[in-house]
Amino acid sequence: MDGTLRIETAAQVTPYADTHKKGATTFNAEEVARLLKLLNEEGLDFHAHTVGEQASRTVLDGVELARKELGDSFRVRVTCAHLEIQDDADMDRFAKLGVNANYTVWWHAGCIGGHPRKIWSEILGEERANKMYRCKTLWNSGANVAWSSDNIAYGDFSSWNPYLGMEVGMTRWINEKTQAPEISRTIEQFPPLDQKMSIEEMILGYTINGARQLGIEDRKGSIETGKDADFLIFDEDLLTAKHEGFSHNMPRDVYFGGKKVN
Repeated sequence: MDGTLRIETAAQVTPYADTHKKGATTFNAEEVARLLKLLNEEGLDFHAHTVGEQASRTVLDGVELARKELGDSFRVRVTCAHLEIQDDADMDRFAKLGVNANYTVWWHAGCIGGHPRKIWSEILGEERANKMYRCKTLWNSGANVAWSSDNIAYGDFSSWNPYLGMEVGMTRWINEKTQAPEISRTIEQFPPLDQKMSIEEMILGYTINGARQLGIEDRKGSIETGKDADFLIFDEDLLTAKHEGFSHNMPRDVYFGGKKVN
């Protein structure tokens, strides 16, 4: 739906602080609604890159239009990914419209090494720079929030690590204890600190919530009779493990379909 914050092509409701421009979306709300109706006919889902405020708002507006027209026959699973910055007015709309919120959670240390708050303050202004990655607010609203990884660099696959995502989701910091590229280390925790997630929420976001986003919750995402019996066994209890350095955790045993594969 839009570009990125770093080059100021992500679509915004409020202009960028330095250039006073707003970026742009790929589609408007009416076009999103038309696309959703076509997807609904074909039984397909919709997953969009939405970094800026206006990008996620446009998707939400499109879903609202499509739902008004299709009513109970609307069955497209809609996901907005990344959600680096969101307008306050849209925070409760995900739950109301049934839109999934997918965060690249290892970015929640600021996504840039060093002093990201200073960089984002120059681009977004101080107030918005202190309101990025508000996953806890969406979680508490009742929206389905799931985690994923993005921005994989050739030769460095550490950012694929879900335990890195869990650590940063809980600490909003990448420091010397974190298993992550050194270039991504930050000098402090990234605000707002009330958006830190618990370990239980991190596990749910990587398991059953992700399965719901993909429409496979009937067979994946939790350990229940009749499901696929894909699970991991750890030597350390993840629920009580220290948050800093959590990214170094690795499973002892891996099971797929109830069979040990390691």
